[in-house]
Order: sequence, then structure tokens, then C-alpha cells
Amino acid sequence: MTAQEFAQALKDEKEGMLSSYFGRGESPAGTLLKNLGAPSADEKVLREFLDGVLTDAFYTMLLGFDGETALGRSGQNKYKISLEDGSLVSEANGELSNSAFSVFYGEE
Repeated sequence: MTAQEFAQALKDEKEGMLSSYFGRGESPAGTLLKNLGAPSADEKVLREFLDGVLTDAFYTMLLGFDGETALGRSGQNKYKISLEDGSLVSEANGELSNSAFSVFYGEE
């Protein structure tokens, strides 16, 4: 898995979360949204808002893994991300943060 594929996997996870929130209420957050009974126009605004919040959260985590920003109170650290077989996804050399930007904010 490359840094680009790792970033894409997190974006896919974000999209899956949004689908579960606005789909059949398969998650606690989805159940809450369903119980709101918001009109479709409000639901569209809520979806855009949550999409932005989740994008910011996932992007910030990827930057944190790459050492580009602090994660929580741990300070700014660089992390190596590897697969079970030991192959590296990222060595915190900027590749992951570049891939994250491309995947989350680049042209689709």
C-alpha cells in the first residue's frame, strides 16, 4: 500500500461514514440524524457540514502521522506507518501529507 492508497482508504472510510449517517440510520449518529426529521434542504446542509468536518478531521490526522502537525497533546511527532508484513506505507517524509492533500482537496 502506498501513501496515496492509504490516504484514499481514509477518504473512502469518511465517505462510508457519511453514507451510514444519511442512509438507513445504521450508526448512532445516523439514528440521531434520522430522528431529527429535518427537511431535505436542511439535510443537504447537514451533509455538507459533516462532510467538511470529517474531511478536516481525517486530513489533520494524516498530516499528524506525517509529522506536519501535532496530534492532540502529544506534540509534533513523525510516525512510520507499516503493513503487517513490515512494508512501509509512510516514513513521515512528506509523502503522506502530499497524498492527503491530493486525495481530500485535489481535483476529482
